[in-house]
Amino acid sequence: MSELAVGDDVEVDVARVATGGEGVGRAPDGRTLFVAGALPGEQVRARVVEVRKRHARAELTEIVEPAPGRRRPPCPHVAHGCGGCDWQHATEDLQARLRRTIVRDALERIGRIDDPPVEDGIVVGRDALRTTVRALVVGGRAGYRRRHSHDVVVPDTCMVVHPRLEELLVHGRFADGEVLLRVGERTGDEAVVALPVEDDEVGRIHELAGGRRWRISARSFFQPSPQAADALVEEVRAAVGDIHGGRLVDLASGVGLFAGTLGAVFREVVAVESAPTAVDDAEVNLADLPVRIVRSTIERWTPEPADVVVADPPRAGLAAAGVERVVATGAPTVVLVSCDAASLGRDAGLLVAAGYRLERSRVLDLFPQTAHVEVVSRFAR
Repeated sequence: MSELAVGDDVEVDVARVATGGEGVGRAPDGRTLFVAGALPGEQVRARVVEVRKRHARAELTEIVEPAPGRRRPPCPHVAHGCGGCDWQHATEDLQARLRRTIVRDALERIGRIDDPPVEDGIVVGRDALRTTVRALVVGGRAGYRRRHSHDVVVPDTCMVVHPRLEELLVHGRFADGEVLLRVGERTGDEAVVALPVEDDEVGRIHELAGGRRWRISARSFFQPSPQAADALVEEVRAAVGDIHGGRLVDLASGVGLFAGTLGAVFREVVAVESAPTAVDDAEVNLADLPVRIVRSTIERWTPEPADVVVADPPRAGLAAAGVERVVATGAPTVVLVSCDAASLGRDAGLLVAAGYRLERSRVLDLFPQTAHVEVVSRFAR
C-alpha cells in the first residue's frame, strides 16, 4: 500500500475523539489520522493536509455515515471557516459526552489510572455568556481567525459571547492588529485593549463572582464568564469539603478567586502566583482577608505544610516539578483544576504515583461549542 501524501483523498472510519476534539481513525497506510470536524462512529471522506512519521491530519470533505448527535452548526459563520468554535456540529448533549470521554481517556491512557471516576460537574448556561475575546482586526473590523489560516472571518453575530461583548465585537471599530475585548457582566464595565498590552490600567475592569468583587487587569487571567467562576468556586468548595481551621495553599492563585472565596474557613491562606499584574490585582482583591501572597512560580516556591492544596495551573499543568512541590506540603487533600485533559492525565498519574488516590474528576462545560475542557479533581492520601 502506497504511503500517505498531502492532497490524498481518503475514506476513514472514525473510532474515537482526540484530546483536541478531532475525530481519530486509521489512514489506509496504517497511520493515525486526525480529522477535524469528524465525530466518533462516523464514516467520512477527508483530504490529507499534513503527514508526519506516525500520524497525519486531514480536512473533512464528506460525511458518508453521520453519527447520532451530529447537527447543522447553528452559527452561519462556521460555514465560512470561522475558527472560534470547533464543535458546533455536535449537539450539546453529545459535546458533554465527548468531554467526559476525552477526560476519562487521558486519565486511563496517560495517567495509567484504571476506571477513573469521571462525573459531570455543574452545568452553566449554554451560550451568550463569554465576557472576554481576543480578536484580530483587519480594516478596522474585529473577527476570528479562519481555521488553519491567518485569514480573518468578521462576524455579524456571535452566539457564544455576552450580548454587550457581541455589540463591541460586531459594531466596534479598532486599529488593525489584535485586540482584547472584555466586559464586566455584573458591573457594566467595558474594556478595549490593543495587544500587546502597554498599560494595564487602561484595560482594567471589575466583575462580581463567588460573592465578591474582583479587580481584573488587562494582562490578568479570569474565567470566561462570572457564571463560570461561580461554578468553579462551587465545585472546588465541594471538593475541599468540610475541612477548615488549618492552612490552605492556593497555587497559581491568579487574582485570588479561590483564596478569596474559600479562605474564610481556614486559619491561614497562602496564595502563590507569578504573574505581576495578577499579584497586583490579588493584593487589592484580598486586602480584607488574612491571605499571604507569595510572588513565585510553582516550581520555585518553597513548599510549606498545608492541610489543603488547591492548584489551578495554566494549560501546561503542574508537571513533575509542580507535583513535587504539592507532595512536599504533605497536604492530605489536593484539589486540581485543569484546563487541558492531557496535562490532567499526566499530573494525576504523578500524584497517584506519589501516594494520592483520585477520588473524582468533575467535567465542566465553561466554553460551549468547543472541545475545551475544565476539570475539578479531588485527590486524597
